[in-house]
Amino acid sequence: MKQPIAFRGGKLLWDWWYWTNKIAREQSRLARINKVKTSRKLKKLYKIRQRRFRHAVNAMIKWIVEYAHQSGLSEIVVGNLKNIRESNHKNGKVNPMIHNFWSFRWIIQRLKEKVEEYGIEVEEVSEYRTSSICLRCGSDKVVRRGRLFKCLNCGLEAHRDVVGVLNMATHHNGGIAIRLVTEPLLLRWNRCRWEPKRAMNIQSKG
Repeated sequence: MKQPIAFRGGKLLWDWWYWTNKIAREQSRLARINKVKTSRKLKKLYKIRQRRFRHAVNAMIKWIVEYAHQSGLSEIVVGNLKNIRESNHKNGKVNPMIHNFWSFRWIIQRLKEKVEEYGIEVEEVSEYRTSSICLRCGSDKVVRRGRLFKCLNCGLEAHRDVVGVLNMATHHNGGIAIRLVTEPLLLRWNRCRWEPKRAMNIQSKG
């Protein structure tokens, strides 16, 4: 297997919150001064936030699809996040992110539209417990701290997202084991493009 690739969305999320806070301040100003719910400025702020987010997502999708095409892949498997909105009861800051920021169905639709140009198929599979099971020994005795995954049974340590992705791929392949590459190539958004930066070193023990 080739090296896993992870897209770090921290800066993209920060940008989204920056414009969300400007929107909130404008809404507060309108309610306090004019007692109205919208304005030309408010509509513009919404459009700016959406345009900046979608630009980053489109760039990410383009990167993924072109990489898949260059690697000779005929299928892209993605996790199905169905019911994540209904099942989430996080704090007030996380809920807006899940309900507004991710736009999951829009992202999947854009991915499907893009892969048509290359004759690649998209398959949605369940993510249920994929990052909670050790992909080496199958144990559910694990510790997850931030992005770190550690199996208490066999000692495997890996990036949590890599574990989830490889578990999905293994299950999708009918249980065929996939060799673990523990250090993902981390791509960060610089407001123009996704650029590589190495993730933390994570080692497989045992």
